[in-house]
Amino acid sequence: MTDVSNISTTRNELLIRKQQISLTEAGYDLLDKKRMALLQEILRLQDEVVRLATELELKTAQSKRFYAKAEALVGDSGVSSAAMGKKHDVDLDLIDSQIMGVHVPRIKPYTALREFYDRDINIVGTSPVIDEVAEAYERNIESIIELADGEVQLSKLMKEILKTTRRLKALEHIIIPRLKEELAYIRMALEERERSQHFTLRLAKKLIEKKYARIKAKKIA
Repeated sequence: MTDVSNISTTRNELLIRKQQISLTEAGYDLLDKKRMALLQEILRLQDEVVRLATELELKTAQSKRFYAKAEALVGDSGVSSAAMGKKHDVDLDLIDSQIMGVHVPRIKPYTALREFYDRDINIVGTSPVIDEVAEAYERNIESIIELADGEVQLSKLMKEILKTTRRLKALEHIIIPRLKEELAYIRMALEERERSQHFTLRLAKKLIEKKYARIKAKKIA
């Protein structure tokens, strides 16, 4: 129940409440459109993340096959020796982007693939299968980064749609009903005041008429 004890029951307050309701309902409509747009983008991103996850799974399985093939051809020691080649760090940069007006951090596209001579593989007479394994796992790194980028976007938008939904519920179930209750209270108070004033005026008119009637009667007598 809305506390109306401190509400000023004036016509100015009535106009203010009407404007507040109008602006609040307009804001609700905008938020609802934003929520629907976010939902559509989330559904699109979910499909994209599922696709990337499936793609990563397939690439990982392929990488394992290439690894097993290399072990069979050059032996475990040969693969282990190749793994001692030049290491390189994966330096990722975050960039700011906007999706449906929401600031979302994005992982800048990164190319993990290297030329065979950049790997500095420590094995005499390098077998092509070693480069095949290295390339497969480097492609895995790229897929992992792509998947992480999609998951970051999805996580951010999920938080935003939850926040937007809470705001919509607050507007729908708390703020707008409260403003309408206050509007109804002010309108009822003004109408009651007008009826009271009208009754007072009618009563005053009758008293004046009676007074003049008595004065007139005395003059005639």
